[in-house]
Amino acid sequence: MTEKLNVSIVIRTRDIEFLLEELLKRMAKQTLQPIEFVIVDNFSSKKKLDEMRRFLYRVKKKVFHNKNNFKLVPLLDEEFSYPYSANIGVAVACGSLVCITNGHSLPFSEEWLESGVAHFQNQKVAGVAGYFVPHKNGSLWEKLTYNSWCKLYEKSGAYIKDNYFSTVNCIFRKSLWKVYPFDEQLPKTIPFADKFGGEDYDWALEMLARGYEIVVEPKFNVYHSHKEPLSKLFSKHLAWQKVRKKIGSLTRPRKSYTKLANIKPLYYEI
Repeated sequence: MTEKLNVSIVIRTRDIEFLLEELLKRMAKQTLQPIEFVIVDNFSSKKKLDEMRRFLYRVKKKVFHNKNNFKLVPLLDEEFSYPYSANIGVAVACGSLVCITNGHSLPFSEEWLESGVAHFQNQKVAGVAGYFVPHKNGSLWEKLTYNSWCKLYEKSGAYIKDNYFSTVNCIFRKSLWKVYPFDEQLPKTIPFADKFGGEDYDWALEMLARGYEIVVEPKFNVYHSHKEPLSKLFSKHLAWQKVRKKIGSLTRPRKSYTKLANIKPLYYEI
């Protein structure tokens, strides 16, 4: 059943991040192979964008042996927002399912993608997410915070069906994204949403309001961290709680906005 579902991988990155090549190597070993990779590059300069194109050509030939399609989507700084960078990647993707992650995250195992896609055998599932735990070089506070968080959810039983949904690593049906794209108005209307996102959480709540399910799959977790100190983790937590509360108060069902309704995204075939 899972092999009949076409999956596109969307990777959001800022230039060639230090784990991007390792991420692609791990993707090449997945038991379930995607039909394509869409790299959304919020590039810092024309030189860096050219470097990315050469990098992807090399990786496609060396690691994937030219068997997979690659698309490079350039994104200017003045265009960037969390929801727009996700939307532009999804708009270019061809798969019936779209998996989003980023250039500094690594999947747990070679069954990572397959374990997430398996839940879509249930037609009521709109999206699947995984939590993230720190890399080995993550800060002590990240390890204490995120590892404890995952263990807490495992014990609570909320680890399978939840409203947690993050574009750090998630999969969803593109057909439902077409109905409700990630809302690009959120950063303009909700304090702190421009820095911490929230469009993914908003999407999950909207799907739940429409009668669908969101699944959190432990085998779909990724390694992800930023070497952040306790002070920054705490300030982010407080800001996120405000974003979460505001998004949770929105009347549903509702409509979302994307400027891609009137724009055809530019991308390069690699």
